[in-house]
Order: sequence, then structure tokens, then C-alpha cells
Amino acid sequence: MSVRLLFAVALAICVAPLATRAADDDNPYKNVKTGDFATYKLTTKIAGMDVTGNITQTVTDKSDKEATIKVSGSITFMGKAIDIPEQKQTIDLTKPFDPTKLGGPIQGGGNAKLEKEKDGKEKLKINGKEYDSTWTTYKVKAMANGQNIETNLKVWMSKDAPMGMIKMTMNGDVAGQKIEMAMEMTDSGNKK
Repeated sequence: MSVRLLFAVALAICVAPLATRAADDDNPYKNVKTGDFATYKLTTKIAGMDVTGNITQTVTDKSDKEATIKVSGSITFMGKAIDIPEQKQTIDLTKPFDPTKLGGPIQGGGNAKLEKEKDGKEKLKINGKEYDSTWTTYKVKAMANGQNIETNLKVWMSKDAPMGMIKMTMNGDVAGQKIEMAMEMTDSGNKK
């Protein structure tokens, strides 16, 4: 499996749950408005290489029953800027957002299984602002291109952030290669 494909698989595991939140009665998208966005700085170490970039999550449509979210961004890999293929996701606002139901297809023909491990509370200073946050850890297992993928994921959420997520870390093994990935919110607001 090429380093580029390894990164794509790892990114798919991280981007899909970009708005991950512990299952509860709140849905982090319940109060968003069309035009709300959050941008995250991405840093990754995989197969001895560094990958950096930015990912932006934008609300493109919102009703009382669902929100449509666009995820876009770019990375720098081996000195070359690469656009991340745009993804759209429709979120049902009539139900609690439950990341354990994640399991959509990932590159290489696989599905991810997300198992919640533990959670807690923490104050975090992100981009100069202090947030009261809750964190949740997950074990992620997947198979893609016949390769096992096992990672540990930790997500920090705050009700004061537009999309909920303020930080995420992941580390583990993707097709026999160690990977570390982190995302942290750098900007947020409304584009309207």
C-alpha cells in the first residue's frame, strides 16, 4: 500500500467523524446556521513522513430536520499541495448524533467500526480562547485493501464551538505503518 493511499485511508477515518460527539441528547448541529464554518489545522506523521494541511467544515443547508455539511481542504505532502476531495454529509437533527453508528465506506473498500472507550471533562485553550470541553476516546477498527487498520481516537467537544469539535488526535497502525494525526480548530464563524 502506497504512502499516499495510507494517508487517504487515515484521513477518511478522521474526516468522517469530524463532528464526532459522545452520544447524548444534544446534536452538535442542532443550532448551526447555513454558512457556519470551522477550520482545523491538520498535522500527520505516517511512514516517516510529515503531512500538514487544513480542513474546513461548512454548513451548506439547514432545516429543522437536517443539516448538510461540506468538508473540504488541502494538504502538503512531499512538498506538493494537494486538494482533499470535497465530501458532503447530511445529518439527521431529529436524533442524537451518535458516532458509534459511523461506518461508512472508506477508500480501499472497507468500513470503520468505532467503539467508545471513556470520556471526561477538560478546559482547553484553542487558538487563544479557553473552552470548557468534554473528551471521548474511541477504538477504531477497519479493513481496507485487505489491510487491518487499528487506531485510537480522542475527540474534544465544546458547546461554544460552531460544529462542536475543537480538537482531535489519532494514533495507531494503518497497514503495518505507525500513524499519528492531530486536528485543532484555528478559525470559526459564519461566511454569510
